[in-house]
Amino acid sequence: MHRGFKTKLMMIMGFFSIVLTLSVSLVNQHRWKDNLITSYMREVSLVEDIIVNAVSDADKAFQMLDSDIEKKMSDYSDRLLKKYRENPNVESWDYQALKNELDGMDIYIIDDTQTILYSSFTKDIGLNFREKDGTLGPFAQLLRERLKGNQFVADGLDQETNTGKLKKYSYVPTHDHKYLIELGLYQENNPIFKSFNFLEISSKLKEKYSYINDITVYTTSGKAIGKSGEDGKSLLVADENRPIFNKAVHDKIVQKVKRTIHGDPVTYRYVPYIVQFETDVAKHTDQRIIEIVYNEKDLKNKLKQNNQIFLLQLFATIAWALMISYIITRLVARPMYLASHDLLTGLSNRAVFENSLMSSVEKNKKKGRKTGLLHIDLDNFKKINDTLGHEAGDYFLKEVGRRIRSVVNDPNDITARLGGDEFVIILNHVMDENAASKVALQIIQELKRPIEIKGADVVKEYNITASIGIALAPDHAQDSDELYNCADQALYHAKRTGKNTFSVYNKA
Repeated sequence: MHRGFKTKLMMIMGFFSIVLTLSVSLVNQHRWKDNLITSYMREVSLVEDIIVNAVSDADKAFQMLDSDIEKKMSDYSDRLLKKYRENPNVESWDYQALKNELDGMDIYIIDDTQTILYSSFTKDIGLNFREKDGTLGPFAQLLRERLKGNQFVADGLDQETNTGKLKKYSYVPTHDHKYLIELGLYQENNPIFKSFNFLEISSKLKEKYSYINDITVYTTSGKAIGKSGEDGKSLLVADENRPIFNKAVHDKIVQKVKRTIHGDPVTYRYVPYIVQFETDVAKHTDQRIIEIVYNEKDLKNKLKQNNQIFLLQLFATIAWALMISYIITRLVARPMYLASHDLLTGLSNRAVFENSLMSSVEKNKKKGRKTGLLHIDLDNFKKINDTLGHEAGDYFLKEVGRRIRSVVNDPNDITARLGGDEFVIILNHVMDENAASKVALQIIQELKRPIEIKGADVVKEYNITASIGIALAPDHAQDSDELYNCADQALYHAKRTGKNTFSVYNKA
């Protein structure tokens, strides 16, 4: 028993030594790590501010010098509305001829399913603006609202879906709200865009900061501005990032998600940006989402160096801590063991029992649980000492202690020897009297099994049995002293009623 306690003590002291060493080492490591990450995040915020300002400058310039284009789009939309009143059969319209009449602006006819039915730009015919699952996304919802409305709306800088080219779009509903007439005008040769090209700024930032993989500006529908995909069409936000992208659109706060590209971890940050148009009309382009893709190679390399230094220091310190723990354990193990254990059986002693019982009653009372106490006394044990001697009695008590411990499976329960042939069990998770009675019955059955000493079964020869008293708090008592007295009274009631049995406390 003492050897097991010594091992446990050494393990506990070793554990706390390692924890203490680890804590001290981690303080220094985390300080350096936090400084590194703080510097990294500061640069990330700086990059975000630069690109947001670049997009903002481009939008402001575009607004100031774009009024003539919007006026022309509005006039042309009125002309198409007039044509619709005269000839609502849009299928019969000559869209190429109309495009020539409207200074090269493309015409699109969108129905209430958000599908382009007819257009001078034939690649877009059949294009549906709903999500892949058929639900209304933010842009499709906006088109639906515009179809039901009565206003002309011109959006800001946008991108053509099937070519990836920059374009400006306007929308106006027909008087019967059957169609939405859209006009589109290419903007790549617009001097405003050339003067305030945030795409060039993005490229320069990628060259300057090695941890930036890419910067892309998206509309809320997920189309990139100024970028095309490998198929030549407008670059769309990655499907796997759609949920986090939509969350940034909806919540209008920065969102991020970690991914892996070619085996390397990267972080996608989606930064919302609101365009301040001088109108109360909702525009599709009144919000941008800036996607910045960061890699963590430099940061990981520096953190790896820090971890290597940390591990070397940690191993050296742990070795010293374990050595000191071993020396201290050898010095204090036995005195500590004797202070809390019964030397003969290895069970808890009376001092530990009294303290544990008080603690159990108080804790279980707060949690609304019961505390069970079993007081065990051996019947006719004195015959072994008187006949076979105290050495045989000690052997018998050791075996009894082992059997009692084998019955108590819950590690939260306490088994103790009070002295002589008296034992107690504290049950911390007992439900009722029946549960406690089952434990008592198991102990009685265990102690009926033969115990051989000097070739004889002393249990049978000397009629050694167990009497057990049971009491529960708060059913029978409110504190530990009262609970012990109740269990003690129940024990003597069991003895008076014939021994080899158990009795639950009853006031009668």
